[in-house]
Amino acid sequence: MEQPTANKWALLPLLVFLAFFIGAGIFYGDFYKFPVLIAALIALIVAAAMTKGSVTQTVERIAQGAGNPGIIIMIFIFLLAGAFSNVAGEIGAIDATVNAALTLLPPSLLLSGLFVIAAFISMAMGTSTGTIAALAPIALGIHEESGVNIAIAAAAVVGGAMFGDNLSFISDTTIAAVRTQRTNMRDKFRTNFWIVLPAAIITTVLLATLSSGTVSSVEIASFDWYKLIPYLAVIALALIGLNVILVLLGGIVLTGIIGLLDGSLSVTAFVTAVADGMIGMAEISILTLFMGGLVGLISHNGGLTYLRDALTSRIQRRAGAEWSIAGLVSATNVATANNTISILVAGPLAANIADTYEIERKKSASVLDIFSCGVQGLLPYGAQLLIAAELTNTASPALVPFMFYPFLLFICGGLAIAFNFPRFKKKA
Repeated sequence: MEQPTANKWALLPLLVFLAFFIGAGIFYGDFYKFPVLIAALIALIVAAAMTKGSVTQTVERIAQGAGNPGIIIMIFIFLLAGAFSNVAGEIGAIDATVNAALTLLPPSLLLSGLFVIAAFISMAMGTSTGTIAALAPIALGIHEESGVNIAIAAAAVVGGAMFGDNLSFISDTTIAAVRTQRTNMRDKFRTNFWIVLPAAIITTVLLATLSSGTVSSVEIASFDWYKLIPYLAVIALALIGLNVILVLLGGIVLTGIIGLLDGSLSVTAFVTAVADGMIGMAEISILTLFMGGLVGLISHNGGLTYLRDALTSRIQRRAGAEWSIAGLVSATNVATANNTISILVAGPLAANIADTYEIERKKSASVLDIFSCGVQGLLPYGAQLLIAAELTNTASPALVPFMFYPFLLFICGGLAIAFNFPRFKKKA
């Protein structure tokens, strides 16, 4: 297919989207006050007005962008992930997982334990905000019982949640990274894991050192160990390489069976929980369609060609290309305060750059996810820090200095680019 002529003005709709989203956030003092769907819709209308051709042709181009198989499959995964998380919550699997992890922790490792628990739960649930909502009250309880710095405790929860979000097979950020780069979950996980593992280990050690003087314990509610099975099964099935849609369907069915057997769910409650979980993913699904259509028009009008040329004009080798991917997704994330949106916007261009400079798609997907999660974990106006601050009665900027994991994530991601780690065997 012939590449459209580079046109910097084709990027104007994206700037309109950012202006409404950020401008409204500044005006209201709340970056989630103005619906992101409306900002995306306005940008889509502007892009359509700038596109040559009849209205019918423009609408068809929007439909082609939104109807890309990668976009549709991504939405299916979002819906199933929402259903699984909601059903798991209904049978008490989330609370059981939290309390099981706390049971295994000695008091002297409360802070590092919070990080590890958050990482495990976020990986299993596929949502950093959901993990923070579940664990932030526990961080507050640890503060009240042990006197540990509340900002450090809350930051430990957020850091662990971002670790899990970056690696989870059912996280919307991971799904977006994998689908936009047209790679698979298992390869992306393996590549991503070895890059971020040092950051997680160093963070755990730092937090253990800070909590070494803590001797108090936290009261743990009773729980049933068998309720850990759904999360353990999802992780195990995903790790062996089973298709993510089958993993999620299996997780939903397994969770439903457990709920029916122990009486925590009836048949009607189960199907209602599945439906409610999917409905809960409606906004991100619709936003994905809008962004797919928007990127389709921007690409047709030459915007992505201009960005590619601008970002790669001075690139002479692979490292420079990977830095351009990291910079693009990071800048977009700062502007939107949403790592999924930033990956959806930067993903198509990242794939183009990866092909041009012979970067493995699993590496470009990892770079997108690592740097977007790193930025998201440091934004005081991002959902993660705002939720943590609200639930721990502190201010989100107070958490930033203790966000060890996101800071280390940048360092590890940068070193992976600089030293071309991990190295892949060249295809024959």
